[in-house]
Amino acid sequence: GEFGGERGDRWDGVEGMRDPREQAQTRPGDAIGRIGTALTSSVIAGAALGAVRATWSNIKITKAGGRASAFLQVLKVMGDYAVTFGSAGTAFAAGDVIAESLREKEDLYNGAYGALSAGLVLGIRSGSVGFGLGAGAAAAAASMAVGVSNGNVIRGPRGFGDGKIPQKKFFEGQ
Repeated sequence: GEFGGERGDRWDGVEGMRDPREQAQTRPGDAIGRIGTALTSSVIAGAALGAVRATWSNIKITKAGGRASAFLQVLKVMGDYAVTFGSAGTAFAAGDVIAESLREKEDLYNGAYGALSAGLVLGIRSGSVGFGLGAGAAAAAASMAVGVSNGNVIRGPRGFGDGKIPQKKFFEGQ
């Protein structure tokens, strides 16, 4: 078929999107790849959030420093957020990988250990052990909720996007 590949059936979804009937993509198998991916994506997310935070904050442009000074202040905020998110994401992935290796199981508890690790990193960055323990516990609970639901907590209800409901055509020629 047009989008069906070797199966021969047709999927009328958007070209370039994954067919929901296909197996979900598995995560990288090696520890270095998983941790590296977490570090990279967390740093990028942190820098983006830092850019938003810097935009919302009131950074003054002074005559002495000029625009370059303001730009450096924005970069500092972005860097702080990138370091925080990057270290928390790396701690999550490392905790997950280490727990999986030590326990020799791949289950939802590994993510909880990773979330506790990330929470402790946030506690170190904030200077409060209590905050770190609370953040770790909350993140572990969220990680376990996603694990118990097989991802449906964030993906939507069962049957959503499974291709069983015909798509409506709003324009001729679709």
